[in-house]
Amino acid sequence: MITQERIATQQRPDLEVRPSQVSASRSEAPEPELGSILWRLFLAGVGFAIASAGFMLMLSVLLVFIGLPMFIFGLAVMQAQES
Repeated sequence: MITQERIATQQRPDLEVRPSQVSASRSEAPEPELGSILWRLFLAGVGFAIASAGFMLMLSVLLVFIGLPMFIFGLAVMQAQES
């Protein structure tokens, strides 16, 4: 077992951070474009429509095998990100 003194005396040179590294790692995130936002809203709407249709199909016992995959696919479409 390592004692507290031994832990306190160990130094790791690879953990030193220079001020130039900090400023380079804090770059500003680019603003999303209007087309990107509209596309994400479109995907969210389509995914919600598919998921809600799948949920309605799941409410009937006979169509649950069609509704459950549609529901899961709709949730996945809502979570899709632009590549």
